[in-house]
This record gives sequence, structure tokens and C-alpha cells, in this order.
Amino acid sequence: MKNHIERWCHLNMALIGGFIAGYGIVNHCELLGTAQTGNLIALSLYLGGMHSIDWLVRLGGMVLYMLGIACTVFLPRMIKNINLRKVSILLDMAALAVSGLLTPEIDHFVALYPLFFVSAVQLCSFQGADGFSCSSIFSTNNLRQCTASFTEYFISHDREALRKGKFFGKVLLIFHLGAALSFPASQALGLKSAWLCLLPCGTAWMLEYARQ
Repeated sequence: MKNHIERWCHLNMALIGGFIAGYGIVNHCELLGTAQTGNLIALSLYLGGMHSIDWLVRLGGMVLYMLGIACTVFLPRMIKNINLRKVSILLDMAALAVSGLLTPEIDHFVALYPLFFVSAVQLCSFQGADGFSCSSIFSTNNLRQCTASFTEYFISHDREALRKGKFFGKVLLIFHLGAALSFPASQALGLKSAWLCLLPCGTAWMLEYARQ
């Protein structure tokens, strides 16, 4: 039962991760608020001579992401028996609440600062389920794992490969369902659509409570 709850909790967090990713793209000039690859490339382009990039704002986003990761290392050393998963859910809720209060006039990249921080915390706090390491905030590696696992099953009929493929397939499906839902929500409510994601945050909290 505990394994089932852990799986559902991870899927729940993937829904949140997908919604946050889609929310940033729809509302903030196609900027992704759950990863840093694009931001690091932009900083590299600045170093290469593309001075149209606001490098200081970009650097701030990278630092916040790094701070989120650092917190998941620092907090367990300072606070015994801390539940980082619950901390991550609460931080997600806080960031979504703040995002819904922002005005359209704010710099789009700065508007993603809260999401950068909490996405980094979520990445390190929810590292997988069913014995598999799996991200709940982006999907490229999950797509690789899903494709490789199903290919292995079709070649060798390995039941473990099938189980792995199904797991990553479910995470991909739920993550992109969250991303898809962010579009009609954003069309209807604009920046305030972030508040709708508080609902799956609530179910994540209940699942995590039941998991303990």
C-alpha cells in the first residue's frame, strides 16, 4: 500500500510540475520556469557576445535555482526528521500563491523566480517511485527511459522493462496533462490561473500524509 501511495504522490507532483511548466510558457513569453538549461545557454550566449540578454536577471534565476537545491541538502542537516517532501509541497503552494498576485507589467523572467526556486526543491525532494529515479518537473529523460524500456521489452520480453516503461509512460502522461490544463486555465484567468494548481498541491499533501 505504501508503494502505491508513493507512486500516486509522484504522479500528483508530475501533474503540478507540468502545470507550472505550461503556466510559465503561456503567461511569460514561452519561458520555462521548471528548468535551467535555456537560462544557462542564454548566459553562455551573453559571454559569447550576445549583449542583448539581460545577464544579471538571468544570473539571479540561476542562483535561485541553485539555492533551492542547496536547501534540500542544508535543511536535513539543521532540522532532524524534516520531511522535505512536505516542505516542497508547501513551497509550491506559496510560489503559486505569489505568482497569482503578480501583475502583467512585471518582467517575465523575474516573474519566474518563485517557480525556479520551488522547482529545484521539488526536483530534489521527489526523486522517483517504484524503485525508479524519475523527475517530476521536466520530461526529456523520462521520455528516454520510457522509449528505451519499451524497446527493450519488445526485443527481449523482459517483464521488468515493461514495468519500467509503464511507470515512465504514466509520469509522462500526467506531466503533459498538467501542461495541457495550464492553457485553458491561463486563457480564462491569466496569471491568477496559478491558484488552480493549489488543488493538486492539496491532494499531494494528503497523499504524503498517508504515505508516512
